[in-house]
Amino acid sequence: MNHNRNGKIFVNFFILTILFYSAIAETYSFSNNNFDKNLHWHNTNYKKCSSQFGDNCYDYIVVGAGTAGSILARKLSDNPRNKVLLIEQGYWLSLNPIVQNASQWYLVRLDPLIERGYVSTAQVGFGNRSIPLPRAQGTGGCNSMNAMVFLLGNRKDFDERWGKIDGWSWNDLSPYWDSIQETISPTQLDPKHPIMHKLLKGAIEIGYKYNPNPNNLNSKQGQGGVSARILMAKQISNNYAERRSSWNAYIQPILPRKNLDILVFTQVTKILFNKNLQAIGITTYNVGKKEYVHFYSRKEVILSAGVFDTPKLLLLSGIGPCNELNKYKIKCLANVQGVGKNLQDHTFIKIWSAPLRDQETPLPTNIFGMWGALAIEENGEYYHGLDVGEINGKKIIQIYAETFHYKSRGSITLLDKNPFSKPVIDPNLLSNAYDINKTLHSIKIARTFLSTKTISELTEDFNEINTPLFHTNDEKKLLEWIQQNIKSDAHPSSTCTMGNRFQDDKTIVVDRRLKVRHTKKLRVADASIIPNLISGNPNQITMIIGLKAADMILEDNS
Repeated sequence: MNHNRNGKIFVNFFILTILFYSAIAETYSFSNNNFDKNLHWHNTNYKKCSSQFGDNCYDYIVVGAGTAGSILARKLSDNPRNKVLLIEQGYWLSLNPIVQNASQWYLVRLDPLIERGYVSTAQVGFGNRSIPLPRAQGTGGCNSMNAMVFLLGNRKDFDERWGKIDGWSWNDLSPYWDSIQETISPTQLDPKHPIMHKLLKGAIEIGYKYNPNPNNLNSKQGQGGVSARILMAKQISNNYAERRSSWNAYIQPILPRKNLDILVFTQVTKILFNKNLQAIGITTYNVGKKEYVHFYSRKEVILSAGVFDTPKLLLLSGIGPCNELNKYKIKCLANVQGVGKNLQDHTFIKIWSAPLRDQETPLPTNIFGMWGALAIEENGEYYHGLDVGEINGKKIIQIYAETFHYKSRGSITLLDKNPFSKPVIDPNLLSNAYDINKTLHSIKIARTFLSTKTISELTEDFNEINTPLFHTNDEKKLLEWIQQNIKSDAHPSSTCTMGNRFQDDKTIVVDRRLKVRHTKKLRVADASIIPNLISGNPNQITMIIGLKAADMILEDNS
């Protein structure tokens, strides 16, 4: 492969894309769109679609070309009889060479055309700080912006923490996982690398067992143990590795496909319902043409817009807690209490060692852009990312202490009824004693690792370059430091929670078939349906959700 030539082509396409976007980007105007309220007009158009296909008529409409949406569009369109529309608010990220270059993943989050710029409300548990909540727009969604860590989670997540939902146990999901691993072909880093070997040995010293494959949940060891990182990227040559995403693994290989239409720079502003609360279509706003357009669905509308934007779209469309919708003068079509509730996330905080004794040691960077090992607690309560980095020009051992399964629950609400306004996001993290103590415990484990014989032999005596308060036993001071430095791990989930049956819990938004409560022909298929956030990166379970949702949709519409 001639990467220089292909790179130039990609750059040219990317520059054209930016120029186009810059020319059309401006503050969106918003009106009430009274024509959306003309139910008879929409029903007439929908009935025409039921008897014959027009330009705006489809069997399935998928909102969002992200981690799950890309897979859904591929699987639904595999049958040439199905006409599928995939709608994406951002642009074609496959034209962006930075997105595709695995080693430059951190630069993608600096791109305002991709990173949406969501921030939280002031978090009491974080010292009243507002924190960034990274989310991506564009084909591939967050799958095109994340750090590419390929880690599924703990078997207990699906068999116990989710509450035994019919069809969603690990035995039900494992065939989808096998299919994903074959399609993506992830890459695991070399455990024999000299420093990697030391990191693994240090974790073993404090009780972790070496685990060559933490994604083999059928093994006795399962997720737990310490292993070299597994990344969602593929080495192409000695100096280039390609990011693997739902988009480039499932959509790109089948383009162009006659029965799959893809719209970019297009935001869905409303779901259209008939009097029976059947989803019959959507209203969109095209950034380039600056116009609203309606599309109609003969079979189903599927929301894969993401943890923040899926509940936002439901609320704007009149599906949600009526008391909230009334405040914004949005007509409440269905009182679904759980829309936007139950928000969950992981956190991480970085601590580091004294300087390495050998400052000539080369940093173990590579073409995947990430390095290091993961020490994963057996029950999936937390894990620690082990790496080598620099602080104040000195090379050090650094640990990312990542904590899972908090009891805190946050929410997504509307700012106003304007579909172009960002939602109000309150993760409500570290809001109780259980979560605080769990975070403190995770930090103490990280400090223990840095005190092992293996790591101590690599570093100088502890001094001021160490993590502040490394030696303190004063938990009040340690907590104050944590509150000022802890961050979201960018793993939000659960804002449209799935349950076995609607009668089990009023806060359930979708049933085990992912159908939205009180509605017809409307489903949600993204990370927002996860009942309880898993023990690891939600990207992989979101891919499974996309595959399983496609099977259920095709089965129900056969």
